[in-house]
Amino acid sequence: MAEPAPQLPQTDTPALATADVISLAEVAARRAEKFGQLIDTLDAGVAKRAAEAADSLARAGFDPKDQQAAADKAAATARREVVANSSDARWEKLRELQAAADSLAMTAMLWSSPVTVLSRAGLGTPERSAYLEQLSGSGIVELRNMAALATATKNKVLGAALVTIIDRLPARSRPFSSAELAERLVGEEWRQVDTAIRAVREAARRAIIRNREYEAGKVRPLDRVKLALNKKEA
Repeated sequence: MAEPAPQLPQTDTPALATADVISLAEVAARRAEKFGQLIDTLDAGVAKRAAEAADSLARAGFDPKDQQAAADKAAATARREVVANSSDARWEKLRELQAAADSLAMTAMLWSSPVTVLSRAGLGTPERSAYLEQLSGSGIVELRNMAALATATKNKVLGAALVTIIDRLPARSRPFSSAELAERLVGEEWRQVDTAIRAVREAARRAIIRNREYEAGKVRPLDRVKLALNKKEA
């Protein structure tokens, strides 16, 4: 049975420029921080009502056990009310963060690796077409020298043309690594964008996990482990 043909990514979100992705990461980080502050504020309100209930019984002369019981009951009641009343506000903020992460689908594909980034440099331009024509039929030494020139002059279009040429060669005959050339020409820019994309996604995950824990009223260790692993990989 024949294998199915590869499918194009199903996304209608446009790719973002480097500066836009970095800016989005900064915005997402602030939103995630504000979401955490919102949860802290809601928790503080519940704690205040519990303390007031305990203090009221303390002033009336009730023993510590009764004071604690009153505090626990007040906290449970207050928490149910606050969770319900804050639901719309919390989910609005979570949707904003998730939308930011979702908007990077196409950008993430186009910035999947330094080679991917370099390969589209000068695409469709006369300059790249000229390089391809000049380099066609070049020998191993000449290709290696042109790669050194591209690196020294930071000529991304020449680098992209070289990647196209050597990708046509058998793997064992290639005079240099496309990945190494791409790293030297666009590696730093790629890392900036990749880090920013990961930061946006991590901000959304962090807020979602915080919200789950808030609604459940308990820490979710597995979610926290996954978050930590994702952050470590980033």
